[in-house]
Amino acid sequence: MTYDRAIKYIHSIPKFSRVLGNDLLRVLLKKLGDPHKKLKFIHVGGTNGKGSTATMISEILQSAGYKTGLFTSPFLVRFNERIRINGEPIGDGELAEIVTYIKEISEKYDVEVSEFAFITAVAMLYFLRESCDIVVLEVGLGGRLDATNVIEKSEVTVLTSIGLDHCQYLGGTLDSISREKLGIVKRGSPLVLYPKQDDIVFKNAKDICIKLNSELIIPELPTGYDRNSRSFTYKDEKYTLAMNGEFQAVNAVTAIETAITLSKNSYDININHIKHGLSRARINGRLERIGNVLIDGAHNPQAVGALLDELEGLREPIHFVTAVMDDKDHAEITSLISQFCEKHNSEVTVTQLDMPRCLSSNKLAAEFTRRGIAAKTTESPAAALDKLKNFDGTICVCGSLYLAGEIKKLLT
Repeated sequence: MTYDRAIKYIHSIPKFSRVLGNDLLRVLLKKLGDPHKKLKFIHVGGTNGKGSTATMISEILQSAGYKTGLFTSPFLVRFNERIRINGEPIGDGELAEIVTYIKEISEKYDVEVSEFAFITAVAMLYFLRESCDIVVLEVGLGGRLDATNVIEKSEVTVLTSIGLDHCQYLGGTLDSISREKLGIVKRGSPLVLYPKQDDIVFKNAKDICIKLNSELIIPELPTGYDRNSRSFTYKDEKYTLAMNGEFQAVNAVTAIETAITLSKNSYDININHIKHGLSRARINGRLERIGNVLIDGAHNPQAVGALLDELEGLREPIHFVTAVMDDKDHAEITSLISQFCEKHNSEVTVTQLDMPRCLSSNKLAAEFTRRGIAAKTTESPAAALDKLKNFDGTICVCGSLYLAGEIKKLLT
C-alpha cells in the first residue's frame, strides 16, 4: 500500500465504532503483540491546551536524553504530524507499511475498530518498533472511553484546562465532562491538574484520586509573565517559552510539575532540562504568526476567550477570518468575537471549509449580524486571504483547527 492509499484507507474507516469501549481495540492490539503493554506513558487529557502541554512535556523529556514518542490530534497540515519521535513525524514509508500490516491483521481476525482507534494502534506499534523510552499520549475525545485509555498504567496522568466541548458525547455540564475526562486516571498514578479550573473539577479530581490512591498535584500559578520575552517566574525560577500567549505559561507550569513528578520517580530530569525543553517547545496553529497573519486553532468559547485576551495587547487594526464547525458552540464563539469587534472597531470575514461538519458561511454571517456585526462572506479560505492581501494590520484566523491548517497550507 502506498502512502496516499494508506491515508485514504485511514479516512475511510468510520470515525466511531458500533461497539462502545475499547474491547475491540484490545483484541486488535493483542494480535499485534500488545505493544501498549511494553511502553511507558504520560497520559494527557483535558479540553484546551492538551497539544501544547504534551509538546512541552515531550521537549523536556528529549532535553533529558529520553527517546520520546508523541501522539497528538488532530494534525494541522499533514497527517504524519500526529505521530512523532523526538519531534520528527513518522516517515511516509513507515506509516504506509504499518497501516498495511494492521489492515491485514484487522481483516484476518475480523476486528473492526474506529478510525481513531486504528490510528492509536498504528502509533503504539511504531513507538514500540522504534524502542521509545517513553510516550506522551494525548487523548482524542473525552477520556474514559477514549481509544488511548486502552493503556493499563501511566507514569503520570495530566489534565489540562477542562471546559464545555463535545457536549453531545460527554454531557452538557462541567460535572459530567470532568468525570469523563478524569476516567483516564490510573490507580496509584499521580495526577497533575492544570491550576485554573472550575470548583467542580477540583472536587471531582480530589474524589477520584482518593478513590484510586493517586497523588493529586495542583501547580501554583505563574507570576510576572512578560509578553515581549515570553518569560515568567515559577517557584523562584525564571522560564522562557518558545510559544506565545500568557495562557501558555499556565500550561507550562503544568508541564513543569509533570517533569518534577517524574524526577521524583527515578527519571533523570533536572531544572536545566525543564528550562531547555520549554524554550524549544513549539506547536503549529497556536498564536502562530506568518507575516501579518496570526493563526490560532481556538474552536470553543474557552479557547476563543483566551485568544481574545491576548489580542487585547495588540495596538493595530485586527480583521478576523473565521469558520466554525456546526457541532461547536458557534453562538457563544460569535458573541465573544462580536464583543471584541465592537470594543475595538474590528471587522470579520467568514468563510467555510469543504467538509460536511462546517457551518455554512451564510449561517455564520447571520450569527454575527444578529449581534450587530456586518461580517463579509467568502466561499473559501483562499478567497478570504486574497480579499485581505492589502490589509494593514493583523489578520486573526480562528474558530477551527481545520481552518488554521488550511490557512497555514496556503501561506507556506
